[in-house]
Amino acid sequence: MSLTTPTSLILRFRDLKGDQAIPLTSFPTVIGRSSSCDVFIQDDTISRNHARIYEKDGVLLIEDLDSRNGVQVGNMGISAMPLREGMVLQLGSISVLVEGSTGSVFNIQIDHDLPGQGVLDSQVIDEFEKQLESQPVSDASGSTSIGLGVALDLFKNAAETLLTRSNLVEVAQGAIDLALRSLPVDRGFLSLVEGESLIPCASRSREGIDSEGPMQLSSTIAKQVLEERRAVLIQDTGTMSDLAAAQSIIQMQIQSAMCAPLLHEGEVVGILYVDCVLSKKRLGKDHLDVICALALMASSALEQFRLRQAVEEEKRRRKDLSCRLSPNVVERVLAGKAQLGSKETEISVLFADMVGFTTISENLSPREVVDLLNILFEELTDEVFKEDGTLDKYVGDALIAFFGAPEKQPDHAVRAVRSGLAMQSRIQQVAAKHPEWPPLSLRIGINSGLAVVGDIGSIQRSDYTVIGDTVNIASRLESQVAAAGEVVVGPDTARECIDLFELEQLPKTPLKGKKQMVQPWRILSHKNQD
Repeated sequence: MSLTTPTSLILRFRDLKGDQAIPLTSFPTVIGRSSSCDVFIQDDTISRNHARIYEKDGVLLIEDLDSRNGVQVGNMGISAMPLREGMVLQLGSISVLVEGSTGSVFNIQIDHDLPGQGVLDSQVIDEFEKQLESQPVSDASGSTSIGLGVALDLFKNAAETLLTRSNLVEVAQGAIDLALRSLPVDRGFLSLVEGESLIPCASRSREGIDSEGPMQLSSTIAKQVLEERRAVLIQDTGTMSDLAAAQSIIQMQIQSAMCAPLLHEGEVVGILYVDCVLSKKRLGKDHLDVICALALMASSALEQFRLRQAVEEEKRRRKDLSCRLSPNVVERVLAGKAQLGSKETEISVLFADMVGFTTISENLSPREVVDLLNILFEELTDEVFKEDGTLDKYVGDALIAFFGAPEKQPDHAVRAVRSGLAMQSRIQQVAAKHPEWPPLSLRIGINSGLAVVGDIGSIQRSDYTVIGDTVNIASRLESQVAAAGEVVVGPDTARECIDLFELEQLPKTPLKGKKQMVQPWRILSHKNQD
């Protein structure tokens, strides 16, 4: 299996349209759910603009565009990393295979036919970890398996080299750097498991090393490392035809390479490999212990990176969601119990608009207008969130919200009406606290029915919003029917609320843009309540 660079690549995946094979022909290439993207993936778990592939210094990179569900490689969330043939990208629930065949990006080969390679010594990584946990700092002779001085240097350097890295590739390169500083080896690479393949994440050589030969690893040995979770010392007689010369290498215990598994939550997720080109120092059991320790540290650093990525992603998503959704719904979305994907669903839409705000604005400075709106919107949005509603947007002095999405709410109409009545009460309470303000009042229109809910917009910007005739009627009820201080609802909303609220039927009304008359209702109060 030869690992090669992506200069002519194909992205293969399966979405709602079936099996897709998209060649990458120009860069940058945007991947997303929007039909305007260069690579269009039709799936609700994909963001409108999910990821971008671009070229930098002759290398193709995949970059997450702050997508909702992120980009993962080998169960690790990534922000950006080199794109390579054989890589499997996880975008939302869609697996994307990167195919192609070109020149080598890493001088690495994992082949079946390497008869010169063999294992002379090995160490099961789990057993080594248990020994580290149970063994005192030194035994009776004052020594440790890897030496106290080496151990202290390893841990000191690991903290500086691994835990400060900001992305997956940097962590991988840091692990190789640490190996080059701690072992008499010249080169190394770190690869991650992708399906049945080992995909290189980073490689590095000691300064001054210019070897034309690739770093070679027998697939049989690689399989042993992965399946048995075993770090190995590797002898490599290469293409030597002189059996005596090969035998002398074995007798002198001069090994040319080592390989150790990387673990994550009990699973092997990759390997760390190092080899010698010019170094003449004998590799032995002590060095095997060192690479075992390095592998455990690298695994820990990869896990810490994954956790940091997960925390940062949750913070970003929580901040974004908290601007639109109530805290209860935010928690359910983050827990996967409610989805933000585009869908047609039954909802109730609420339009609330300040009465006479243009006149009010004429008597206030721009700063005072902004301060007033900020206070009012905060108070009104709080009433939306109390009913687990979704804030759609603010438009001038108007607020638009909806109920019934992203989480299904069978009582969405009732929630919307309760929210509307609470808003009318709340604005009077706010006005009473600010006698210096001009008189304040709201018109509110609510309508229930089918609408499309989802991310709508352009590549540059999209919003989670609602569209459809249900929305238009709610807007018209607010602007054409409702008077100051009133909550007016459409016929479907009234039907759902008749048992809980006192309603007054209004005359059928022609609404702008509607051919048929609409029957509006005025909400008077909760039943059994003054």
